[in-house]
Amino acid sequence: MPMKIVQRLLNWASSQVNRQRITLLVGSLALILSARSAWYNLPPDTLEAFGVSLAIANYYRVIPVLFGLLGLTFTIWEARSRVLRLLFWIGLLVVLLFPYVQITWNPATTFLANNYYSQNARVDRHVERNFSEIQAQWKQNIVLDDPDTPDPSLNALIISSGFLQFSSIEKFLTNILGYDINFFSYINLNWAIAILGFSIYLFGLYLDKNQRAIELLGKDMKNLLPWLLVGFIFLSISILLPNIIHYRLNTSYAKGDYRFVQSMSKTLATLYPPLKGDNFFWERLGKAGYYDDQPDNSLVELVKGLESYRRKDWVNAETHFQESLNLQPKNFLVRGYLASAILNQGISEFNELSDRNTATAANSFERVLTVFPNHTEALYDLMLAKAVGGEFDESADIALKIIENQKYAQRPRSALLGQAYLHLAWKGFKDKDYQNAWLRYRQSVDDSAWKLVIEEEQ
Repeated sequence: MPMKIVQRLLNWASSQVNRQRITLLVGSLALILSARSAWYNLPPDTLEAFGVSLAIANYYRVIPVLFGLLGLTFTIWEARSRVLRLLFWIGLLVVLLFPYVQITWNPATTFLANNYYSQNARVDRHVERNFSEIQAQWKQNIVLDDPDTPDPSLNALIISSGFLQFSSIEKFLTNILGYDINFFSYINLNWAIAILGFSIYLFGLYLDKNQRAIELLGKDMKNLLPWLLVGFIFLSISILLPNIIHYRLNTSYAKGDYRFVQSMSKTLATLYPPLKGDNFFWERLGKAGYYDDQPDNSLVELVKGLESYRRKDWVNAETHFQESLNLQPKNFLVRGYLASAILNQGISEFNELSDRNTATAANSFERVLTVFPNHTEALYDLMLAKAVGGEFDESADIALKIIENQKYAQRPRSALLGQAYLHLAWKGFKDKDYQNAWLRYRQSVDDSAWKLVIEEEQ
């Protein structure tokens, strides 16, 4: 008797299994698995220093989980209505908009991603241009490159009356909607898994429809397109309108209507947060308040700092940026400029070949890291300064930090990691640990050896 019951259950289960249900099950599981970790990765101590929260990236994971559970339910109960298909299309579109939501409502994240990407690229270029000197153990004649100004979280979309050209449309898709290589450098693969999960589930919903899948897809698109058009128009207006007003405020500023510039700028910053990453936006607001006899001391100091920065007066720039940051500690753009001003001081000190003081330069690089933790250029420059000064143990410690930080990126920078592993090799050679020194050297020239596990001596 029990065997008959088991046999009946197996027969029932096998009758329920088909390619559509398997596809729906795989899509549902992919959606649930996509919520394993946050969809955006940046060093935690950097986020803390800048007062940045990844709450949006964390909360966004709820969407695929809910759809995954919903998908499992309807996989079992075999509901395949048009409403369900449209619901999953909407879910897919919402997930595709994650970059836009992240860069719009958390512009400090974009600022950090842009700066980390550009810092990594500049270090790679320095390694490639100075390879022979960098490979030499003592590096006595090496010169560091001057850093660029901090990359804003927003390059203004409208800078002239010809903004509706192809280049601006391309900029709209990359910088404004977030589909940019800088942003994607630190995005988690779980976001792509969520997109894949939605796509698989939708594919499953169109299976076994008596050869009517194409017809059903056409009808669904016909129902979706009007709403997509409305959504796109609303999205475009919400982006273009603040940028148009931002551009037109230049005219009001030139006419001397400073009070209007102040009030409208503050409203724009609230309604469209990416403007907080535009140094010109803050500079115009600070000058408008000063000329209207209603100065914001934090912005006045920022303007003075920017003027000193353009004159390459790094010491005065640091002083003004520090004063501005003390008055508005959550302004990520000020923090970025402060770090850059200090970094320039350290580079100037290091590049004095006739009277090089590596200890003073190293101190400047260390001060950068207190303002902007894990600043790639500061870490790299500090690692070189310590090596030039013969402090190989300290240089190796910094190399380990660089290697750790590169784990947050989608694609670690090979030139930067090669240098970090080379400095570890020198430490091993200095300590007469020749086996580890050889393994580290292999890692410096062969990225396939990066996964080698080597126990560091404590």
